[in-house]
Amino acid sequence: MVLDEIGPGGQAAASSRIENYLGFPNGISGAELTALATVQAQKFGTRMYSPCAVIALTIDGERMSVTLEDGAELNARAVVVSTGAHYRSLPLERWDDYVGIGIYYAATELEARLISASPVTVVGGANSAGQAALFFASRGSEVSLVVRGPDIRARMSSYLVDRLVVDPRVTIHQSAEVSGLEGEARLERISITDHSSGETQPLECRGLFCFIGVEPASSWLDGIVTDDEGFIKTDVQLAAADLGEVWSALGRAPLPFETSIPRVFAAGDVRRGSMKRVAAAVGEGASAVASVHVSLGVRTA
Repeated sequence: MVLDEIGPGGQAAASSRIENYLGFPNGISGAELTALATVQAQKFGTRMYSPCAVIALTIDGERMSVTLEDGAELNARAVVVSTGAHYRSLPLERWDDYVGIGIYYAATELEARLISASPVTVVGGANSAGQAALFFASRGSEVSLVVRGPDIRARMSSYLVDRLVVDPRVTIHQSAEVSGLEGEARLERISITDHSSGETQPLECRGLFCFIGVEPASSWLDGIVTDDEGFIKTDVQLAAADLGEVWSALGRAPLPFETSIPRVFAAGDVRRGSMKRVAAAVGEGASAVASVHVSLGVRTA
């Protein structure tokens, strides 16, 4: 059973184009990949419920249950936590006013139609920001890519940087940040501050796309060991002090992708050390399920 608060696919589903997933040399949209994955999962008997929010995980000896937002409880023999992470926003006045009417966290065909080749700004220095900038440039928009750090190559793949620097529709602003938002009914203009020169300039902007990182969706979990940022620790990341008497009674160490609670596993962006890539998340999920089988003594072909 798969329970998803918003919809299948997470951040991957919101990606305009995924170009580094095995089997799709020409790239594939996140929405299409998610749709194919959903059909394939259902083919093998998976029951999927969305939107369906889980608000708590309760462990009582051998009994394990998840509590849904409506108060219903579902018993389980094992749980895989793959709740991902939430998008971070900029601390700017009227930010919330413009979300959905000028500020977006995804770059898909839907947003491209809303923008309609108007000037856009993409904030972020990782691959998702670079992919979004190229996507909107290919749709006819003049794109400003705002990178807070001094070197865009620090966190972005070289193949993306090489394409960005030669694209005539993309202007890269390094050591810069968005410092102001303006507009009546919707976002119309932004201000960008260059930290090297100290200068601030206004820019026409009909779409501000924010790709500045995520916060793990782990606050609903009680009693599970995380790092200082809330990412869930698993297997070898767990120190002896993280493991209680229950592990001594089991007579084993945590399995790959198993958390500090036996038979509770974590995979994907919510897990400490994840690569934040679709292929890696798929691999983690498959490996976590293999560990589930081991923990339950299930023989697999």
